[in-house]
Amino acid sequence: MPQTGQPEVLIVGAGPSGLIMAHELLRRRVPVRLIEKRQGPSHTTRAMTVHARSMEMFEHIGMAHRLEEVCLECPGNIYNFPGRAYEDQPRADYRVLPTRFAFYYKINQNDFEQVLREHLLAQYDMRPEYRTECVGLDAGADSVEAQICLPDGSVETQHFGWVVGCDGKNSFVRESAGIAFTGDIVAEMAMMDVVLENVNFDDRWMNYFFNRDLFMNCTKLPGKNWRLYMSEPNGDYIHAEDKRASFQEVADKIGIGIQIGEPEWATAWEIRNNIAERYRNGRLLICGDASHIHSPSGGQGMNGCMQDAFNLGWKLAAVVRGEAGEAILDSYEKERKPIGEQISEGAMATHHIVMGFGEEPEERYHLTQAEGWEAHTIRLVSGLSHTYADNVVVPDGLSPVAGPRAGDRAPDALLTKEPQKRVYDLTRHPDFTVLAIPGKDVAGDEAKARELRDKLEAAYPGRVRVFLVTDKLDESGFDFDHRVPDETGEVRERYEVGDEGRFVLIRPDLYVGLPVLPAEGEAMVDYLGQWFGREP
Repeated sequence: MPQTGQPEVLIVGAGPSGLIMAHELLRRRVPVRLIEKRQGPSHTTRAMTVHARSMEMFEHIGMAHRLEEVCLECPGNIYNFPGRAYEDQPRADYRVLPTRFAFYYKINQNDFEQVLREHLLAQYDMRPEYRTECVGLDAGADSVEAQICLPDGSVETQHFGWVVGCDGKNSFVRESAGIAFTGDIVAEMAMMDVVLENVNFDDRWMNYFFNRDLFMNCTKLPGKNWRLYMSEPNGDYIHAEDKRASFQEVADKIGIGIQIGEPEWATAWEIRNNIAERYRNGRLLICGDASHIHSPSGGQGMNGCMQDAFNLGWKLAAVVRGEAGEAILDSYEKERKPIGEQISEGAMATHHIVMGFGEEPEERYHLTQAEGWEAHTIRLVSGLSHTYADNVVVPDGLSPVAGPRAGDRAPDALLTKEPQKRVYDLTRHPDFTVLAIPGKDVAGDEAKARELRDKLEAAYPGRVRVFLVTDKLDESGFDFDHRVPDETGEVRERYEVGDEGRFVLIRPDLYVGLPVLPAEGEAMVDYLGQWFGREP
């Protein structure tokens, strides 16, 4: 569906964050302009991991199947402490996660971005404008005047309602907005993509190798290449002219045993741990690396950036479409900045295990033996434990209920086996979703579900979709598209629903908005007011 009309939103930067931002606006019929100062699509890969929460997002968007074709499945991480048998090394095994994507994917970022671009082109006839740079921004009360340098060197002026900076750590949008970006340099790192020989460890896993003063990560990528990360405290190896020789010497000193070929490409950079003071100044917003950067340990960076866009997209679309006031945008920073801080904290915890230079590895080993370390690590890094629960507003006076809280990830669950239908199938649309799960009083709770559906439609027409989860498939008042049986019991288990029943409101970004007892379902009408302009 090609976009029509004057672009309402300028997105600066066509990396993963900018591409997701464009998708979330276009699917809600908000015209956008997506510009990128790079010469064209990247042919090299930087980020290389896609975690479970991101795959849940991509399944929701409708492109998980394509990503699966260009990825390698990875069960998790192995931390190779010197002197310990390989089978006894600490591991972070993601195969126990409560999700369809109980692993993470290894992918070449250039392939990943190509899949995103192809999806935008196929669905919305949208292409990034390369060699096109934002060189001036003047934000007023009602619009933003942008100066845009075109490929031929000429500069045009265009007005937008909003500008979103997805333009990386050196963000022009962030600087134009006057937003501070404070932090520290925590290390230096080099990386290369290269063919390896003499590999004597399991290439399905991400393997961390290290000693007192050296670090190397060895990870098989789709195709012929491996990704090698290398770090050390002095920079002698990182900045050596002969990259292959320097990486080989580090591998030999650690005792990995691999033979490194000529790199397809290599680069080096400073690892910084920075976070923006604010995520918005008026009509200028920042997203992804423009708002937070941190150690690549754990591979959370690209995932957190895309989740920023997934959070902001539906909110900004609601403002542009006149469905919500600008106050809804304040929740973007309120919810995502703490997540950015959690990502930084988690990355630095892993960073210290594998790059705690000057400290013997055995002195770091205890960090992996702390009670609950593995479970905490995989839930945090996968994104499944990210929550907005401490920053959401819910109506007062509601009865406490078990299960996921307002602001927690909305769990998926298998509803029917043949033909297969899951909770996330019910949420695959741009709006809010209500799961109406009757308790022991089936008839009474079904009546309450019908009453809630009608009130929500009257208050917020077309913005909330109500589904009845029941084995009674006739005389329920819900048509075939809006009722589904619960054959497996998973939804009741994962949402901890007992005889009292439960109505669960799920946000467009797959987080729980509000869980209530059926008798208190009308509270959802008031709750939705905070998003759509009414007082909560």
